[in-house]
Amino acid sequence: MTMMALSRVRLLYIVAVLASGIAIGFVVLQQPHLQQAAVPPAAWPFAVSLVLDLIIGQMAAQGKVEPLTMGDRFVAVIGAGLIVTAMVALG
Repeated sequence: MTMMALSRVRLLYIVAVLASGIAIGFVVLQQPHLQQAAVPPAAWPFAVSLVLDLIIGQMAAQGKVEPLTMGDRFVAVIGAGLIVTAMVALG
């Protein structure tokens, strides 16, 4: 099995979604009532991912960047969700 190198856009996407997990974690720590929201904070990185995915998808359709893979999305969203969960549990 060969390792596939991440393009700059794919790496930036993953880093941005993981960073959103940290930011969401800090917001929820400052505003604990948000833990009772209809959509739990651990799922909020999915919304960030969706917006970025739409932007990158449009750019990929124009041939400007490499499209995201399901693995990219999985690592970013699950990772960010785990970051939020850990920050809230340990905070």
